[in-house]
Amino acid sequence: MTALADLLARRRSCREFAATPLGSDALTGVLWAAQGSTGDGHRTGPSAHARYPLSVCAAVPGGIHWYETETGALVPGAPGDHRAAVARTSLADEAWLGTAPALLVLSGSLAAARAAFAEQPPAGVRGERYLWLEAGHASQNVYLWATENGLGAVLVAGFDDERLRALPVVPDGADPLAILAVGHPA
Repeated sequence: MTALADLLARRRSCREFAATPLGSDALTGVLWAAQGSTGDGHRTGPSAHARYPLSVCAAVPGGIHWYETETGALVPGAPGDHRAAVARTSLADEAWLGTAPALLVLSGSLAAARAAFAEQPPAGVRGERYLWLEAGHASQNVYLWATENGLGAVLVAGFDDERLRALPVVPDGADPLAILAVGHPA
């Protein structure tokens, strides 16, 4: 079995996390996996027409941190622990969600995606498809990076968009696309 095949075989969704916080290297690493620069004008995941419309941030106990793709830096956002507020946007009773040491939020503008690809049929939705696919690529990268580094991850797509959009984890004018819980498995 190849290293990639082994990694794919070991990837699992994790919903039970240890209380151990992620170190800064792990946090930066998992954010790089989601949207990092590969140094040649590209990123770790594919993007239609290389538009790279995704934003990613991490809610951790110390506050919100935005990932700056070009530099790989963590840019401080709103202070304070917003994980419980993010978890409460879940449409299911997922009490475990707030226990993850890091909650990554992927977002992008569906309106901007529609406009960018308005000339492609079907009218008005091709850009949305590309944006959702890109969020999926970023999410799979998070899963694989987490697995390779002994961490657990799980994607949550069932959330109240308006409630999540009201938190300081979604940029103005953007739409929430996914929440990824990441941490050390319990």
